[in-house]
Amino acid sequence: MSLCDKLQGYDDEVAEEFLRALKPKSKMLAIVNFRGLSLRITPRFINRVSELPMGVLWDKEERKLGQKAKKEFFPPEEQFSEDKNGVHRTSLLPLWSEVSLQIMKYITCEGRFSVVYGYHFRLLTKLRHQMDPPAEDKLSIPYFLLQSMA
Repeated sequence: MSLCDKLQGYDDEVAEEFLRALKPKSKMLAIVNFRGLSLRITPRFINRVSELPMGVLWDKEERKLGQKAKKEFFPPEEQFSEDKNGVHRTSLLPLWSEVSLQIMKYITCEGRFSVVYGYHFRLLTKLRHQMDPPAEDKLSIPYFLLQSMA
């Protein structure tokens, strides 16, 4: 069953209750006691439930990799507006502005949508320039989702 099919019937109240009960223990583990269940949430657990590939572990705080990805993302002729923290999302081409917005809403689960940060460019660069990277280069979405939830 695809991830989109699994998300059908999603319940906002249940999801909020689940996230409130989630207690981070480390970058690789969170514990949740939820409606009589005690669950250990790990990237592998998210992988099994969502069927998203494991990939390479990565972290928002890896600034050098984010800056490198940002430079690689833009072709030399493409103009963009930058501030000290990142690139203004509205200065991206419409397609990439929309893709970055979806990453912010559904992967990094952020409420700030105006600036695209280096860690977003790590994923955007892979999508733009290498649609099917080798397994050793694929980013671990389950790991990143755990970081965003915890």
